[in-house]
Amino acid sequence: MLYSLNRSQLKRLRQRDPVFEFRNVEMLSALFRTDPDVVQAILPKPLVPAEEPLAQAFVARYPETNFGLSYCEGALFLQAMYKDEPGWYCLAMPVDNDMALVGGREQFGYPKKIAEEITLERTDNQVMGRVIRRGVEVLHIEAELSEVVSATALDAVGPEVEDLQGRPCRKVVVFQFKFFPSPDGGGFDYRPRLMREAVLFRPRDDLRSGAGKLEMVSSPYDPLGDIPVRDLLNVSYGTWDNDMLPGRVVARVRNPLGFARHAMFKQDYVGWALDSDEFAAPVERRERRRRRKALKRY
Repeated sequence: MLYSLNRSQLKRLRQRDPVFEFRNVEMLSALFRTDPDVVQAILPKPLVPAEEPLAQAFVARYPETNFGLSYCEGALFLQAMYKDEPGWYCLAMPVDNDMALVGGREQFGYPKKIAEEITLERTDNQVMGRVIRRGVEVLHIEAELSEVVSATALDAVGPEVEDLQGRPCRKVVVFQFKFFPSPDGGGFDYRPRLMREAVLFRPRDDLRSGAGKLEMVSSPYDPLGDIPVRDLLNVSYGTWDNDMLPGRVVARVRNPLGFARHAMFKQDYVGWALDSDEFAAPVERRERRRRRKALKRY
């Protein structure tokens, strides 16, 4: 039974392929240049801004996976550097499946949240992707497809490498911070960890690009609109086969208190609290101390 696995069941789980496979991935993505001052303010240490303030948003449909799920997803990334390696730092990743949320957040640290509607629709050369969360359309991408995506244009996705079977693909490095709030509400369970993960994107022959539009809107729960779109560089659409490789911890946050300001956007509660009149008047320090002391009786 699932509440207490036996040894053979645990052995079977340990023997599974550690690579998460996504096949026939349908993706509409928008690459854009944003405000370097915003990037500087948002990136937590030890990440630093890349030479160019690039960001990327996408809406994707995952119809086939090797872990039993099919789901849709949106995302927003900022380009960042750790030491000498470029990668992407994820600011938002709404999904429409709870198990996709659990796996992405608990294992890799992605800031996943459940959205009530994620759609990706294509009619001839017109394609549109939308993410609606808590009644707000926070992400909207459109494209009028007109040309085949060149190999040079794929350089924005990531460098060309070979996948596990020796086939050409693009390597995308993602940097995420993995952490859990402590149960007493006073900090973190452990020092937040910087996780590095590589994803291999193997394009099919149907990648196309064209004139497009990207709109991102902020709500109290999803501040996507805080990332300004200065120049929309490319909007592309097509099908991919992706391999999500195991991640690894590459650093630990030296100053958890300083990192705390970067750790709150994953929780809807914080956005609601900051936007709510009920939290407009803070509790006086002496009263907070009195309440903490009283709580120890329980």
